[in-house]
Amino acid sequence: MKKQPLCILFAGPVGSSKTPVAVYLSWNLGLPIFNTDAIRTEVLEDILENNLESELIPKRRDERLAKMISSKKSFIYDASIDRTWPEMKKELEENGYKYFVISFDITNEFLKKLWNAKKYDAWELFDGWCEDHLSFVKKYREEVGLTITDDNFSARLDESLEAVRKFLGDNS
Repeated sequence: MKKQPLCILFAGPVGSSKTPVAVYLSWNLGLPIFNTDAIRTEVLEDILENNLESELIPKRRDERLAKMISSKKSFIYDASIDRTWPEMKKELEENGYKYFVISFDITNEFLKKLWNAKKYDAWELFDGWCEDHLSFVKKYREEVGLTITDDNFSARLDESLEAVRKFLGDNS
């Protein structure tokens, strides 16, 4: 019997530490990362202009994601599912995936400190991204496998790895 593929996903606003956790899990679990930021950068480099509205970005992202999911290989989805979870969940289930969601439920005050530490400057989008995440949490709380908060943030890497390993042990 073929092993069921796994997708590890993240919910959380921009800058909440999804990528560091994705990289840590990838290194420890040997899973590839599907990183939407890398695809956006790739497209901008290909078109040689800083056009974040380019229709090529979602087109390339969606084509690659469809190919990844249809391959039925386990992977880490390094992007927020805050606005796309129903569609993503449907695709994963139709392709036989089990999934594990890590949600970054940190306060806006803590997130602002993270943004300042990383010198993020898209403040005009901050509130919208935070609202998207709150909306996700209200609707899909029961589908989250691990919640990262201000209190356990400093242990997010090891706690994420431990939670995924436990999930895999319980679902093998």
